[in-house]
Amino acid sequence: MAEHAAEYEWRGEGHEAEIVLYAPDDSAFERALPAASLPGVESPVYAVASQRDFGWATASATHVAPDLLSAPFRGLLLVAGTRSENLGVPPQELTHKALRELPEAGSRLPSINESGVGRLCESGAHGAAEDGLVEEEDLPFLGVRPGDADAVGRRALAAGPREWEGGVEPDLRLVTEILDTEGAESLGLEEGAFALIVRVDAGDLGRLTLAAHRERLLSRSGDFGAAPELPAAPAEGGEAEDLLAALYAAANFADARAARALWMLRRVLGSAAGGLDIRSAWRTGGIEERDGRLIHRKGLAWAEDRHVLVCGSYVAAGTGNMWASAPPFGVPEEARRWPWEEAGLLERLATLDPPEG
Repeated sequence: MAEHAAEYEWRGEGHEAEIVLYAPDDSAFERALPAASLPGVESPVYAVASQRDFGWATASATHVAPDLLSAPFRGLLLVAGTRSENLGVPPQELTHKALRELPEAGSRLPSINESGVGRLCESGAHGAAEDGLVEEEDLPFLGVRPGDADAVGRRALAAGPREWEGGVEPDLRLVTEILDTEGAESLGLEEGAFALIVRVDAGDLGRLTLAAHRERLLSRSGDFGAAPELPAAPAEGGEAEDLLAALYAAANFADARAARALWMLRRVLGSAAGGLDIRSAWRTGGIEERDGRLIHRKGLAWAEDRHVLVCGSYVAAGTGNMWASAPPFGVPEEARRWPWEEAGLLERLATLDPPEG
């Protein structure tokens, strides 16, 4: 069904659009077929697959479909102000310290109720800044989307207080190799730097929000002429507007949770690490309005040209390909060649490895 167009690139026809799959082989091609059935879909649909992960980006100027996207989450790359050899303790000890002390740090923060969740769904990290969780210089990395708490739904909002108090498990790494000197310098990265990767979603709030809007569209699929197997709504209608407002609210809540995690990490590790600064931030999943199109992303990150994210063991910059999307998941190198770079999806800036021991 799929033809081998280039190394790590496979092309074939889907239901309503061409599909371009970037992967070591074409075994994931059929998994991308649902994304090509989006009403008003524009060719091509882009899909990416590794040995364990999968995602796609599909665009339509006319419809939205909640089944074709994943709930938004936020990724952060934090870098310590002190090089690893100047930490005073082996980096792996900081790992143990973080895992041991983060729950206690989180317990020092006040709980929130449904009203507080709704406020964060609309104000995101800016609301967290008002609560003293992040600094003003952090806010450019955590922009607010035009979210509406009313569009999230009562059941999803009710799950928010529990998700707010959920734990965080940072991924601690060392910068072991600089692959792009100029790109790494622009981020303040150098060999020996101590880094943390934080990934935070909206938890059940995001999942329940998507489920509720899917059920709403499914109940009205006949009104919109959409197929029952793919509930969708016209982009100009109230249902689509509500879905976007709900997704933006979930993204804001994920950002607020990321701000909470940042506060906790700075309290636990900040003094030992010489401070922790955000060097890059990226969003995964959701819908992005772009050039009159609605870009649905499932498992892929928003990454315009030179937008930085962490992908597997690398700090990498997007190329703007695939409707400005990129995989946040890695794939093994082959004879020192990185498939995502060979396929033109990302460019490596630096290598991140876990601390030894």
